Amino acid sequence: MENVYCSILSKGRVYQFLALVFSLQKMSKEDFDLFALCIQDETYNLLEKLNIKNLHVVHEKELGEEVLALKTERKIHEYCWTLKPIFLEHLMMKHHSASRLTYLDCDLYFWNDPSIIFKNQPDCSVLLSPEEKYNPSWSPNFKHYMQKITGVYNSGYISFKKDEFGLSCLQWWKKKCIERCEIVPSEGFFGDQKYLDQMPKLFSNVCDITTPGVNIGIWNDLKFQFHEDDGAVYVNKDRLIFYHFCGLRIVNKNKIELIFNQKYVPFIFEYYQQKLQEAIDLAEKIDPPFNGYASEEDLKRYW
Repeated sequence: MENVYCSILSKGRVYQFLALVFSLQKMSKEDFDLFALCIQDETYNLLEKLNIKNLHVVHEKELGEEVLALKTERKIHEYCWTLKPIFLEHLMMKHHSASRLTYLDCDLYFWNDPSIIFKNQPDCSVLLSPEEKYNPSWSPNFKHYMQKITGVYNSGYISFKKDEFGLSCLQWWKKKCIERCEIVPSEGFFGDQKYLDQMPKLFSNVCDITTPGVNIGIWNDLKFQFHEDDGAVYVNKDRLIFYHFCGLRIVNKNKIELIFNQKYVPFIFEYYQQKLQEAIDLAEKIDPPFNGYASEEDLKRYW
């Protein structure tokens, strides 16, 4: 099965994750499985109570004591970044029916069927999402500077096929993230993400995603014209498959903060806000004491 996805979430990402799940259910034309790795008991308990179709809830304890030990050594966001390749490999080994596994950040939202990404490049062992950074106010030098810090690719969406090249690349990424997974631009480190730049150089069959409308976010949305036609969202002439709402924090039920202070947000942001409100209402109904709002630490920029 190709349509197997996974995400990693703390309680501060639950509302966005629920919006992600329901968008995937709405847009997917094929069966899929989504595995959610929860790093707190409250998060795990809420998702278990919700009992959502296609969703498989996993507690971090399932990964073992060695992995849990990393939690005491790293900041919570660094720990979650480190878990990406660990969880992907764990699922690869445990779920033999999965021929491909794809990681999704919790702040993605789907506007079209994502399986087209795999159908367009069925032979690729690893699929990477180039950020294609763009801002009309940036000079070429500043764009190069930003790319040097954050890397060419975005790690909010990355897909591995269960074959020799895919597994080798995944295991290498896991090793590097366990060694070091923090943002230190002066030393060339940007969490789990900067390692992706090395993958095409070190491994065969690593491909840039060619399907348009994939992983558009604050790093490149100014290059597109967003419009709606007959209920479908387009970026220029292509269907938008998913948008990455990076830097969005839910402060409380009535306040959403954009920590990167972007002046422009596409019209789809209003629709997404409605879906977040629905997710909050659902969580309150199922588990009234649950609090998935952003903490003070969440509201800080990582760099």
